[in-house]
Amino acid sequence: MTDYKELLGRMCSVMSVSGNEKRASRELLPLVERYFDSATVDGVGNVILLKKCGAADAPRIMLDAHFDEVGMTVSEILDGGFVKVTPSGGVDTAILSSSEVTIYGKEKVYGVFSVTPPHLAKKEDEGKKPTFDTLRIDTGYEKEELEKIISVGDPVGYRATGCDLGFGVVAGRGFDDKSCAAALVCAAADVPADELAGDVYVVLSSREEVGGGGASCAAAAIDPDYAVVTDVNFATAPGVEKRESGRRGGGPMISLSAVTCRRLTDQIIGIAEARGIPHTTVVESSNTGTNANTLVLVGDGIPAAVVSIPLGGMHTFSETLSLADAERFIELIGAVIRDRDIAREWREVREPARSVFDKVYGEGGGENE
Repeated sequence: MTDYKELLGRMCSVMSVSGNEKRASRELLPLVERYFDSATVDGVGNVILLKKCGAADAPRIMLDAHFDEVGMTVSEILDGGFVKVTPSGGVDTAILSSSEVTIYGKEKVYGVFSVTPPHLAKKEDEGKKPTFDTLRIDTGYEKEELEKIISVGDPVGYRATGCDLGFGVVAGRGFDDKSCAAALVCAAADVPADELAGDVYVVLSSREEVGGGGASCAAAAIDPDYAVVTDVNFATAPGVEKRESGRRGGGPMISLSAVTCRRLTDQIIGIAEARGIPHTTVVESSNTGTNANTLVLVGDGIPAAVVSIPLGGMHTFSETLSLADAERFIELIGAVIRDRDIAREWREVREPARSVFDKVYGEGGGENE
């Protein structure tokens, strides 16, 4: 079996702050391409990995996990080697004071966010979160030397490298959503081609943390019969409601939502129950916060379900996950892409819809004809 923990660690070492996915793909492809029949990077930075089942005109199954991560972008280089940044994705400024970062310029530049000493803090600022207008990264350089190495627009990522906690729990940065990206690669790699229910497209998608779009471009090109969108979801923790979270160690989370396909979702739940795979269902009534929200708008509408890994500390440099949850997630995804009944059903459902869509919107089509 593919070593999930090792692959996750290597993926998380690749900087992929949103907007820099094409740059990241040069480091990513050598880690994953050997498991697939083809590996390509499209115009918006999606990495599309294809494993063929060997059958002619096979169903097309899309598995999505976004590869971009939250981070920052250099907005100004200041006197004294200080750097001002803006967020790329949902960064909580409460975690930044004194945190270590890497600026990816012509060379890597390490820095720490400077803080106001408590002796000099103003009374009116007590208890307030810092803002990006006031935060500065201290690089230790002089401005003139720093400007030779970095430029406005360069990405900035957390420097944390991760660690093992107790009971099979690991901590690190970039687990959102590289934990699912690594798991999808493992799931596809571990299923022999002749056991696949169709051709499997693993999409490591771009730009999810800044509003999405990458997965939609990939789905339009692939035109899958159905898709499983995977992302992290909230692990139960202090301050997190039980009704909107999953217990770490309780297995993958499966979303119930108006924007996902209930039939496909029920089929995945059925597989988990039949195989005795621990799992949690979570209600996300009108918004899953994932790429599934946009797939329903692609082409004639792509049936999609959402399966997640519980994650603690989301969008920080110390995100936490259970390796047991990841292994159960891999087992579930592997079972889904083996299920020929599901693949056959969705191929039969989708073909008539495609015919109507092509007639109306395809080449030479249109309501005026």
